[in-house]
Amino acid sequence: MALTLAAGGAVLLLLLASNVIRRIFVRHARARGTEMDAADTAGWLVFFAVIFLGAAALGLLNPSKFLSLAFCSTLLVFGVAALVGAFVIGRR
Repeated sequence: MALTLAAGGAVLLLLLASNVIRRIFVRHARARGTEMDAADTAGWLVFFAVIFLGAAALGLLNPSKFLSLAFCSTLLVFGVAALVGAFVIGRR
């Protein structure tokens, strides 16, 4: 029970932190001269990348309790793909 509550709190903190990271990334992309739409899209991709990678890390810590290995690897692949997409779109 306590482990589940701790994991829920960690996910909530991860959501808040990834939103802050998204805003910082959008400001950085706008400062480099990226269009507003491209910077916003890249920011949301960073948000989802952080969430996917955080969920995969949480699942890998205790796969029998939270997630299966197949689901964690899928989250990891989507997280890395979103991160690559964010950096490609943020450079336009």
